[in-house]
Amino acid sequence: MGRLARLAATAAIALLLIAAHLAAASTADPSRGEYVTQLEAICRPDSEATERAMRGVRDDVDAGRTALAAGKFGKGARIFGGTVRAMKPVARPASDVERLRQWFVYLGRQQRYLKEVTVQLEADRVIKAQRAIARFIHNGNLANNAVLAFGFNYCDFRFSRYGGR
Repeated sequence: MGRLARLAATAAIALLLIAAHLAAASTADPSRGEYVTQLEAICRPDSEATERAMRGVRDDVDAGRTALAAGKFGKGARIFGGTVRAMKPVARPASDVERLRQWFVYLGRQQRYLKEVTVQLEADRVIKAQRAIARFIHNGNLANNAVLAFGFNYCDFRFSRYGGR
């Protein structure tokens, strides 16, 4: 192999390594806008599914149909949990890692409170379910505050998606 061929091969390998490094850097550290776009694509279908699953739950509780309401909250909790699991592995902007870590803490609490609502409604303990709903709402508001600057639409908390008004 001639000297010119070795030089060309070395240059080609160097270019490939640089391209691979740039590609890895762009996927490892997305911008905030790219992150929001990726998460909104995950959240939108689940958000819409949650609204369908939870439709009429408040009327069910008011009418004493706690078993039916528990089923709706259980389905909502499963959808919520699946959404959070799908969002966790998405690469986060380096400048927002701590803020997003806190957001996921709040989301985990919300998931636990949704499960608690389901358990309490299954046991026909409406007052305890209402307390868990209040905690769910409070943590949702804290979660929204943590990522307010992101401008989420479908990934932010809106009680109306869970049968609230």
